[in-house]
Amino acid sequence: MSYQFEATDDYFTAEKKVTTLISFAQGEGKKGNDENRELFLKLGVVFLVTRFQVYVEDILKEFNYKLIKTNKTNLELPIQLRLNAIKIRSESKPLNKELENPTTYNNQKLREFHSIISLLDDWCNDKNVIHQEFKINTQFPLGKQGLNELKGLFNQVEGKDIFGNARFDINKLNEILGRRHDIIHEDKNMQLTEVTLKEYKKFIAKVVKHIDRYLRRIVK
Repeated sequence: MSYQFEATDDYFTAEKKVTTLISFAQGEGKKGNDENRELFLKLGVVFLVTRFQVYVEDILKEFNYKLIKTNKTNLELPIQLRLNAIKIRSESKPLNKELENPTTYNNQKLREFHSIISLLDDWCNDKNVIHQEFKINTQFPLGKQGLNELKGLFNQVEGKDIFGNARFDINKLNEILGRRHDIIHEDKNMQLTEVTLKEYKKFIAKVVKHIDRYLRRIVK
């Protein structure tokens, strides 16, 4: 199946490795090698979650790129998305910081200041085409990759929880993330089975497809 974003296709290609790890675990279980079976199941959880988190950042980068290439006008964008991009740009070069040191005041500084204001004005003009420097946040906060951070990344598009109307309970993700945390930091198994890992894989697939459909609607 082909999706709107290459990131989604890449995710499902990589996801096949989880199926392979489940198969290895089953094979080890039949041989009575419980330690090896547990190892493959743990690897499956860690790989699944890590690959999903990479997917989220990849699809947001691709979404940002595709959005610019649509040549839509600013007016066609959700107001939340526009203002969020302005916020990000403003934070990268705060106007008050640019004028903080009077000893740097000169004509060049004035031109730089004018350039910043002109760019922001460009993004505020409804009739202008989306600027090439239009950017949204495409990365999880450092050290924070939980459910709230996931929701926050997509909240910047329309200012809402994109999983609120989903046909699944996104809170299930907390359980999966918790499993990965326990495996990495405390080396816990907590009765992990092949069936459980298959359920996790199926759930993450639903989340990925939901994200793809949502972002596809915005760039259409």
